[in-house]
Amino acid sequence: MKKFKKVFAVLLTLAMVLGMSMTSFAADEQSKITIDGIPDGATVTYQQIAIANPSDPIGWSLAEGVTLQNSVTLEDLVKVGGGNNNASAGTIGNETVDKAIKGMTLSETLASGVNEITGVTPGLYAINVVKDGWTFNPMLAYVAWNENNSAAVTETKVSVKGAPDQVNKAIKVVEGENHTSVSEGDVVPFTITTKYPYLSNSLTNRKFVITDTVSGGTMVKEDDTVVQPVIKIGDTEVTDKDVTVTATETGFTATFKYDSSKAGQTVEITYSVLVGAGTDALKNTVSSTFGSKEDGDTTTESKVISPKVNVVVKKVDEDQEALPGATFDLYVETSDGATHKLDGNKIVSATEGATLKKVTSGTTQVAGSDASVTFDGLDADKTYYVVESKAPNGYALNETPYKLTGADITAGTPVEKWLNNKDEEVTKDTEGARKVMVTENTVKSNFVVNNGSAIINTTLSSLPSTGGIGTTIFTIGGCAIMIIAAGLFFASRRKSAK
Repeated sequence: MKKFKKVFAVLLTLAMVLGMSMTSFAADEQSKITIDGIPDGATVTYQQIAIANPSDPIGWSLAEGVTLQNSVTLEDLVKVGGGNNNASAGTIGNETVDKAIKGMTLSETLASGVNEITGVTPGLYAINVVKDGWTFNPMLAYVAWNENNSAAVTETKVSVKGAPDQVNKAIKVVEGENHTSVSEGDVVPFTITTKYPYLSNSLTNRKFVITDTVSGGTMVKEDDTVVQPVIKIGDTEVTDKDVTVTATETGFTATFKYDSSKAGQTVEITYSVLVGAGTDALKNTVSSTFGSKEDGDTTTESKVISPKVNVVVKKVDEDQEALPGATFDLYVETSDGATHKLDGNKIVSATEGATLKKVTSGTTQVAGSDASVTFDGLDADKTYYVVESKAPNGYALNETPYKLTGADITAGTPVEKWLNNKDEEVTKDTEGARKVMVTENTVKSNFVVNNGSAIINTTLSSLPSTGGIGTTIFTIGGCAIMIIAAGLFFASRRKSAK
């Protein structure tokens, strides 16, 4: 009986100890920090920088080996409302927090794909997220404590404050028009997108600038005035209070008045470009620059290239010999300003229901040893016809409209390239190389005419002979009469003189 009492007493003691500590054990085991919004491929480091210390007047003390940065004290951090864990209240990114943990090397790293720090104890946790091509603000998570110095809550949540640096440019697809190829007079709509950057509140002279440059065209005008780009932050169109825009024929600069409350929102800029004359492709380049004097600048670029195509028209005679001297007109199918239509195998004038517009003035003459003419600056996505408007001397006019076929453009996708200051592609390690996201639509094949064969002209036919004497006898008779008349005239004058 005595042994039973001793065993019972031991068991009772263990039960009491277990019961008293169960709450603490459960809290410690279940307490965690959840980090929302970690992008794929990012590295998350963390470290507890302050621990609960009831004996200290402020209730906290720095963790062993921790030194706060930029002369920030623990007392300064404690004054940050809620330990900076309330993302919706905007306390993440507080200037004091940024200064305290900026540049701090944190000792722990989360495994890939994990977004929880488990088994946390009361205190302050510094958290950094790093990913190539992104900018993040440091975070501070606050885990509350109770009278047992254990976590008073089971979960503390923080949200990643960061966004990709890359600015992106794309042609806005309109129904029936993709503008992978262009021609003079086309109006091409562009869209620029990027994220409003996260710039630490501890920085001064913060800046955010987007610059766009047009080559091979000009910004669209109305009444000789450049049409301003439309800029949105999130779903809201900006005002002069948000950004200052300077626009010229060759592009624009948008200088944002930095507002940390807009960080992470999508910035969208839309505008249109008028394609110029000549053979040059339409090239449109945008750059985004943000940063400060203290940390330097981060600049990213994006470029979109849309080329023009051509067609070579060759003339030969019936013996397939080169035949210079012809003149050709070029027509394009259009419903805007058209003055001609295709009528059977001829192009004729039309005032209604027109589908064609003359592209050239009719002065493109076939010349050279190969008797060819080249029409440049064409759009691979349009339908064109060439028709002879003047034949070589001695040859019949060929009025057949020949449809241009075979043009093909390979649509580009954004590709990371390294370019020098001449926009030539170089290796990453080349001095002065800069990373540019390039979307280049390339010419796979140009137009051909007559299925790639030369256009034939035939010689003019001679008038057929009927076998009669025609007007010859009348000519001879007339001459004879004139001679006889002249002879009689002079003979009569001599007789009169005698």
